[in-house]
Amino acid sequence: MSARSGGQSYEVTKREYAPYSEWKNWLWTSDEDIMLNGAFFNQSGDKTKKFAYTRQDVIKAKPGSYVKRLTRFAGALNCKEGEAC
Repeated sequence: MSARSGGQSYEVTKREYAPYSEWKNWLWTSDEDIMLNGAFFNQSGDKTKKFAYTRQDVIKAKPGSYVKRLTRFAGALNCKEGEAC
C-alpha cells in the first residue's frame, strides 16, 4: 500500500463507521505487506483466537502484489443511509 505523496499518512484500516470499543475485537492482520510513503496498517483482534471456519470460508493468504487480481471486480456498495448494506 502506498500513501499519497506530500507527507500525509494513510491508514489502510480506516474504521470511521465503528467506535474503537467495537472494532478492537475484529481480527484484522497484515503479514508481509509493504507500506510506502507513510501508509500504515492498524492491526486489531486476538490473533490466537480460534474461529470455526470451513474450507469454503477461507481465502489463502496472498502477498500484496496480488491486490489488483484479488480486487479486480471490487467496487462501491450501493448503500443507503440508515439501512444495512
